[in-house]
Amino acid sequence: MKNIQQLRATTESSREQWVDVTVDIDPDHHVVRLTDSNGDVHEYLSGNVRALVHATAHNRGRAQWCEKYRQLLVPGASNVSGGVPFYKLEPKPVALSA
Repeated sequence: MKNIQQLRATTESSREQWVDVTVDIDPDHHVVRLTDSNGDVHEYLSGNVRALVHATAHNRGRAQWCEKYRQLLVPGASNVSGGVPFYKLEPKPVALSA
């Protein structure tokens, strides 16, 4: 039986939560690094990295991230790029050690 803390953690993790992040992009490798307010860095891959570089350039890399949907919201991106402000990111595969 789950205790109240476990239940609360499960409920909160399944909720749609948007957190402020700073975006750093390595376009040659299609890697997107998100740094949260705690300074933790998370790496993802993007198939649309060129558009994402253009979108984040106007707001100095500030964006919002939703882990549940793996969506990056770049405020004002639709005004700059003419596209939608949401970008889907995929987890970066973990390298297996030999």
